[in-house]
Amino acid sequence: MSDKLITTVEEAFESFECNTARVPDDENADAKAVHPEIRKAVTAAFPNTEHFLSGSYGRRTQAMKLKDVDIIVVLNDPDGKFKASASQTLEDVREVVSDHELVRTTRVSVRAVKAFLHDYEFHVDIVPALVPAFGSGLELTRNLPKEGCDDWTTEDPKGQLQAAKDKNKDTGGIYVPAARVVKAWNQRYPTAKPLRSYHAEAILWHALTGKTTLDEAVLAFFDKAYELLAPGARTLVPGSYTRYVDDRLSDEDRAKACEKVEAAREKAHEAAEKDDPGEAMDAWVKVFGTSFPAPSTDPDVLAEGLREGTAKAVGAGFAVGGLGERKSIEGRSWSRC
Repeated sequence: MSDKLITTVEEAFESFECNTARVPDDENADAKAVHPEIRKAVTAAFPNTEHFLSGSYGRRTQAMKLKDVDIIVVLNDPDGKFKASASQTLEDVREVVSDHELVRTTRVSVRAVKAFLHDYEFHVDIVPALVPAFGSGLELTRNLPKEGCDDWTTEDPKGQLQAAKDKNKDTGGIYVPAARVVKAWNQRYPTAKPLRSYHAEAILWHALTGKTTLDEAVLAFFDKAYELLAPGARTLVPGSYTRYVDDRLSDEDRAKACEKVEAAREKAHEAAEKDDPGEAMDAWVKVFGTSFPAPSTDPDVLAEGLREGTAKAVGAGFAVGGLGERKSIEGRSWSRC
């Protein structure tokens, strides 16, 4: 185990992203072992299909715990069989996936077949898609029987992947880890998260315009979220000029989200205004909770070191054990892990 001295707020954010916000390596390793097997089964049953990873797993922006892996399967539909019924297409895919030895049970949702696995806590979402007759993007199922919808709508999952990739490059590798940090804040509310995961990510995408740091990115997120949650405001899907992430968000839920964002925004600005790094870290704890590295939240390893005299606070800095145990993110502009 290696110890590194944290002396700045940015280093504290890097540690928080690495050790708290990021999905653990073992969970990512499990996903890498599982999703190719599910993809093989689906493509064997539906030949001449294209398939690719999508969602937050595909964008590398999942936070804290791996919940699901999204797989887009672009079906070959020369005779229009799949186009005729979104619900039947989902059922056809479900039957194939249900027979897989890794799969415990399945469920059909609006756009995906959810495959729940025997030996893993995460599940796999298989999302059928069609190439539209005209225009760009892909057509995804809209299975909403209570609303009388059994059709396909044009979405752009590839565009969302590219938008995330481009934004990460434009920000010097900060967008992806910042998205994880923002989602870690959002998940502090286990029963009533302020925002849907992709809504938070989309707000961050619009908030960042160039190279930055993690703490600056988080502050920009709260400012932009406060702006985009105002009555009448809407958040465009990254890379789109016509579709909105929050077009189904009720006014009541928007107001509740804005209230939580406003409270966090005030605390974030208070933290950003502090000149002393140690005081600033302690102030950021009020935003992210006690897992955020700060003099007031020394982890057990540090506390024990202090008692034994093997680790000592130096100015605003303090030693945190465990950094270096996770791999760095490809393309990021820093490496504290």
